[in-house]
Amino acid sequence: MLRLLSYAVVLAALVAGTVWLADRPGLVHVEWLQWQIETSVPVLLAALLVIAIVMVVALRLILALWRIPGRWAASWRSRRLRKGYQALSDGLAAAAAGQSSKAAKLAGKARSLLADPALTSYLSAQTAKLAGDASAARDHYKAMLERPETAALGLRGLLDQALERGDDAAAAELAARARLMAPQDPWLADLSFQLAMKDKRYLDAQSLLADAKRRKAFSPADQSQRLALVLTARAAAARELGQPGEAASLAKKAFAADPKHTAAALELAGALKEAGKLRRAASSLEAAWKALPSPSLAAAYADLKDGEDALSRLRRLEKLVSGCPDHVESHLVVGEAALEAKIWGQARKHLLLAVEQRPTQRLYRLLARLERLEYKNEDAARAWENKLPEAMPEPKPEAQLVAAD
Repeated sequence: MLRLLSYAVVLAALVAGTVWLADRPGLVHVEWLQWQIETSVPVLLAALLVIAIVMVVALRLILALWRIPGRWAASWRSRRLRKGYQALSDGLAAAAAGQSSKAAKLAGKARSLLADPALTSYLSAQTAKLAGDASAARDHYKAMLERPETAALGLRGLLDQALERGDDAAAAELAARARLMAPQDPWLADLSFQLAMKDKRYLDAQSLLADAKRRKAFSPADQSQRLALVLTARAAAARELGQPGEAASLAKKAFAADPKHTAAALELAGALKEAGKLRRAASSLEAAWKALPSPSLAAAYADLKDGEDALSRLRRLEKLVSGCPDHVESHLVVGEAALEAKIWGQARKHLLLAVEQRPTQRLYRLLARLERLEYKNEDAARAWENKLPEAMPEPKPEAQLVAAD
């Protein structure tokens, strides 16, 4: 609507101007060299308008002719780049499919068309990797470092090579450089952490965790697990150096960070036991059992006292499992302890409850042993042993976050 109104205003102005000139024709006399021109003002203005239009058209034509070579060159470069990028993408697909010869051919085509080594180096590196030429692949990855857009990918390639050849020092240095470009990458943060733990650089690992927490590289649960791991490792190192107090302090922090980290609870109990604080050691194991029952916790709890009889040990283990009485490990621990104490009814009750939850070979063997000890019933014992082939596999040790070997 506004545009239409503008056109109407302009048209009205032109009409008004034309009428005004028609009412005032006037004469124009021009003498130039031997030329004399006499005409009216409207005619002169019309002639000047025609001359201006002709000059504009001529100028645009000259400019169009001038730009033809540049446009042709740009079109040629565009086609060349399009073919280069097509060769690059097809080459990457061939490399991913393991077609080394096709990938090598397309890599050469992409290099010649794009004329950008940093851009085509990744394809060349993958091709060299497929051909087993680690040195050539390394050179291509290094070339990628020259271009900011491909530097991170080049570092990743060099990092993978360092990990493959087992060069932890180089891998740690490359991972640190890569984290400067991608500080929030959880894979890089975890790799740097694992390498520091493997090299027993526990303070560096803890510092890295603090940085990862600021950048939110890990989830809160993963952050807590890793903190518990490094603090537990530091506690173990302190115990080896004969510093039970420091070990207990660090293990306590580790257990607070992740109560389900069994290794932290075991380290704390061990340090407290060495310091002669058996009651506190027992309390820590009881709290850990409540968080996550495990056979190692039961073994450590049973070993807190030496030389006690089977019945006393049973009563203590009953206290341990009271925090999580219905767990299969609780039934197993009490059932086996009752079997050792010859409390047959209690042993049978808990072993049967355990086998209902997780029928393993160990439980079947304990039930077979119970039949032989309580009733001397060899047939019943064999009946339990016949179930061994159909038993569930023994559970793996409790899952813990561990540093790479």
